[in-house]
Amino acid sequence: MNNFIKRIKKAGMNEQSEPLRRASSLTRGSNRDRLVEVLRRQGPLPRVELARSTGLSFPAISAITSKLMAEDLLVEAETDTATSWPDDTDDEDTDGLNGRRRGRPAVLLTLNPEFGRIIAVSLRMNLVETLIADFSGAALAQSRLELTTRGLDAGAVCDLVIAQIEAMLEETATPRDRVLGIGIALQGIVDADTGRHLWSPALSITDVDLATPIRQEFGVEVVMANDAVAVALALVAAEPALAQGLTATLMVGHGIGMGIIVDGEARWGAGAGSEIGHVKLTPNGPQCRCGQRGCIEAHLADYALYRDARTFLDLPPAVSQQPSEAQMALLRARARAGDPRLEQLFRQAGHALAEAVATTISVLRPHHLILAGPGLQAFDMMRSAYEERLEQAVLPWLLKSTAIHVRPSESATIVDGMVRRTLRVVDRSHMETTE
Repeated sequence: MNNFIKRIKKAGMNEQSEPLRRASSLTRGSNRDRLVEVLRRQGPLPRVELARSTGLSFPAISAITSKLMAEDLLVEAETDTATSWPDDTDDEDTDGLNGRRRGRPAVLLTLNPEFGRIIAVSLRMNLVETLIADFSGAALAQSRLELTTRGLDAGAVCDLVIAQIEAMLEETATPRDRVLGIGIALQGIVDADTGRHLWSPALSITDVDLATPIRQEFGVEVVMANDAVAVALALVAAEPALAQGLTATLMVGHGIGMGIIVDGEARWGAGAGSEIGHVKLTPNGPQCRCGQRGCIEAHLADYALYRDARTFLDLPPAVSQQPSEAQMALLRARARAGDPRLEQLFRQAGHALAEAVATTISVLRPHHLILAGPGLQAFDMMRSAYEERLEQAVLPWLLKSTAIHVRPSESATIVDGMVRRTLRVVDRSHMETTE
């Protein structure tokens, strides 16, 4: 835990273990990267606004954008006729920031969607979701495959991921050489630097290299991440205000995970993934699927709630003890219908959620804490118990220092975030290799 905290504290200063680390000095390559990053976050902009947002001079922006357009990385977007900016093609206006309006519409620059393709795969309990996106990050096609994942061996997992990627390429008529990068988000513990899956409740196998076979098959960079990190990236991209400072996203659903990012980015490897769900809540509590008893997850995750509900309700069995979305929707409906036993079950879940939040705030002191995931669709039934317990579990001044946001999210958010993570790695790789 101490090493984990040290990594977080250092995250704002350097990107440890980043395979494609960029130089800290403002070299031409890093300037290119800054420009592309601004376009990723803000969308199409005129050169004058690129100068403002990057802090680079207007001549530097003109030189960089000209080169990137020659490489087909940038293209001109539709002209913004509603706003007149300083003429960003006039070399006499050396800084481009004098604020004069000459009545000419701005020429907006944007990332070229056709430069290449990104594929993201999410592997969770009994579910594989795959998305292919263009270079701007826009989704082109998406698939969802339900199957019993715990019956797969290492070779079958790799074959499954490869088959899903190939299906996306076929559906969108994308040649293999157009693929720039592949991102894989996995439920559980991932070594993002080596591309190894260490443990996941979705699989019966452990300590398996998933990245190398897929990298060899497609010949591109393969980026691995914990699924909670991917969700964190997707949510802060949708709400930039949540990206300021240290942001922890607590994902509630099939399991309980946490993704940690700094200033909207994963700062080392594929980001910090924390197994907050396996912090002990009670020494001899309910059985957790990690093999221990009394974990936060064993009180709060979908499988735990459904398992406990089946002890006093006639509910259909779940595949691999993991309830489907329809089964969880049924459970929530029964609870809202006024069954006092289910109401108590969700109150207990609210207490467990408060303990997870209290631990996160007390240890990390994040600027933002986002509660996300499909499990938050039941937050209305947890809220009272959650708020009551949270006030007891955290020092008042600590609680005030963190802004808490509730953002229920679907499983598809994972692949959205994984596309963003993979694009950033691809961007930096290309910025360094096209000097």
